[in-house]
Amino acid sequence: MRRVMLVGIGALGSELAIKLGLLGCEQVFIADADLLEEKNICRSELWSDTVPGMPKVITALPCLRARFPATRWEGASVEIADVDPVRFAESDILFSCVDTDLARTEIAAIAGHYVLPVCDAGVGGTSTQLGRVSWFPHERSAACFACLLSSRRRASLLSAWESDVHACWSEETEERSSWTSAARMTSLVSSLQIDVAVSTSTSKCDAFSIHLDLDRQEIAEKIRHSRSDVCPLHDELSGELFPVCTRAACIACGAQFFPQRRVGWVRRWGSCPACGAGSLLIKESRHDFAESAV
Repeated sequence: MRRVMLVGIGALGSELAIKLGLLGCEQVFIADADLLEEKNICRSELWSDTVPGMPKVITALPCLRARFPATRWEGASVEIADVDPVRFAESDILFSCVDTDLARTEIAAIAGHYVLPVCDAGVGGTSTQLGRVSWFPHERSAACFACLLSSRRRASLLSAWESDVHACWSEETEERSSWTSAARMTSLVSSLQIDVAVSTSTSKCDAFSIHLDLDRQEIAEKIRHSRSDVCPLHDELSGELFPVCTRAACIACGAQFFPQRRVGWVRRWGSCPACGAGSLLIKESRHDFAESAV
């Protein structure tokens, strides 16, 4: 586990980044498109001297480089789907510290395409005492995150990649936990995430999750996952991995333009070049995979 990609550097991801530095990884690439909020700054030592509004990745890298100079720290303030493909070829493993099903499904699609194992983790949800670490091997015969979802939920997320306007933006926002993760839980889960990756990456095993609940007498439960026969992310993918918006329209002023950017990017970050409004309608897109996956 010399070359690592880390997706998401919030409370959990920042803890994991520090542990990767302590582990002595040769190279760590971090991807996260979010900006720092006031609530973030007190939750990690990586942002002790920063101000809200700055990209999380850009502010974290100098601290990590100073503290762990033996590790090559790189990153970009982008979503995982917009990372340079060369980065995936350079990585041995992908660590996921995101907080939505949509992001995890995108990661599953990318990992399958580039044949990368994924070690995913999350904290909170209905309680600050809950945590989870999941291992998804790179073998196509093993389960991916999307295999764990119901057929309806999986179809909804795959459809969201090509949804118009911001139809799934509200759904994704509601999915995020309203709980503030406890510092001890992020430390515990990130440590377990490292342990699972180190102990499992060199052995052949099926996908599994370890659920933690500090309120229970038996705090840990291991659940094994089987591949879903109807999950499309295990098929050989051709063409664009994610749909590209070729024509969009502004709902506010009616102007039409041709972004030539990923639909997910247009939906989350796009704005009308004429009036600057962010309410956009995807009029046309190209994507070979979406037609067969949904």
